[in-house]
Amino acid sequence: MLARIWKSVSLIGVKDEYDDILVKRITLTNQFSVIAIIVFFLSGINNYVLGDVFSALLIEGLVGVCLVGFYLNKLHFHRFAISFLFTTISVAVFYFDSYSGLLSGTYLYHFPLILAIAFVFDMREDKKAMIFHFLLIIVFLSINIITHYDLFKSDFIDDEKRYQMFMFNLVFSASAVGFFVYLMAQNNLKENYLLIKRIEERRLSESAIKDALAEKNILISELHHRVKNNLAIISGLFSLKLNDNLHEDAKNVLLESRNRVRSMALIHNRLYNSENLTDVNFGEYAQELIEEINASYSAVSNSVKIDTSINNVSLNVNAAIPCGLILNELLTNSYKHAFKEKADGKINISFINEGNNYSMLVKDNGVGLPLDYNKKQSLGVTVIEALSEQLDGSFNFSNEEGTRFELKFSYS
Repeated sequence: MLARIWKSVSLIGVKDEYDDILVKRITLTNQFSVIAIIVFFLSGINNYVLGDVFSALLIEGLVGVCLVGFYLNKLHFHRFAISFLFTTISVAVFYFDSYSGLLSGTYLYHFPLILAIAFVFDMREDKKAMIFHFLLIIVFLSINIITHYDLFKSDFIDDEKRYQMFMFNLVFSASAVGFFVYLMAQNNLKENYLLIKRIEERRLSESAIKDALAEKNILISELHHRVKNNLAIISGLFSLKLNDNLHEDAKNVLLESRNRVRSMALIHNRLYNSENLTDVNFGEYAQELIEEINASYSAVSNSVKIDTSINNVSLNVNAAIPCGLILNELLTNSYKHAFKEKADGKINISFINEGNNYSMLVKDNGVGLPLDYNKKQSLGVTVIEALSEQLDGSFNFSNEEGTRFELKFSYS
């Protein structure tokens, strides 16, 4: 029962939404108020027994003043409640130290007070308040020393009574220090327990997150694998149709469609076989794409040389697929149209990035673009235009001893 009462009194004024630091401050303030009330109450009884009725009544009055601290905490004036309590106790110790004299040992109550100030206040947030209360104690002690304890000196108390008061004050001030240290130790043990509990909860939470992430990665990897397989099936269907006796234009359409599908399948295959399930090394991907196109246009691939300059360019899947399809269209167009009148074709591919800005340049030394290519756009040019818009980028075709294409876009 006493434990429940102690807990209830300690938590007066505490709200559920308060953080741990504020709860600790309010709890310690309430507990220190209880200690101060007990000490004042017993000191008043002691002084009454010694025959000093005036000081006994005055000390008992301080019990009521300390109760105001609880009321202030209940009203949630927590900072004021703390300062009010410590100021009241400092003034009381100052007065009764002068009243009963140095030999009474009343100054000994400064020790639990200093301890309480150090423990209750947070040095990071309450530095000024701490300094104020420490200086208040020093000033009061200095005043009594300078005045030789004559400011409020009582003629009623003789040296024998001062000795009796000293023994009482020594025992109770030491008990107050010991009890307050015990409270702090209990508080720290509770905090350590809560900290360990939170660390364990965080560890379990992190473990659950890691497990969920691993499961998610497996699902994403499986998704890339299935997409790659489905695209491979579509590509295979196109290849089957290519073996039929079809018109040349129809074969070209099927071949281009198959290459578009394969360019996407290559990206999903790279993601499936990579530990990174979101980003693609575009340089390595471009080499695979070139090999695929060389195989598709084996009749001209031996006479075409491709130079690439793609250094450490990594794209996520949302940018890699459009860029891969654009590169596929450009290489396909070059293989089909650029080198009809040349025996040694050359294609230069470069891809650079500066921060979040990317630039892809594809240039060949072929016959160049027809003057009216904008008026009779092919499907390939239409695809490039749509994919560039998808990237929120801009592109440009020009004739510079062949066809030159430049794509610029930004993404983060």
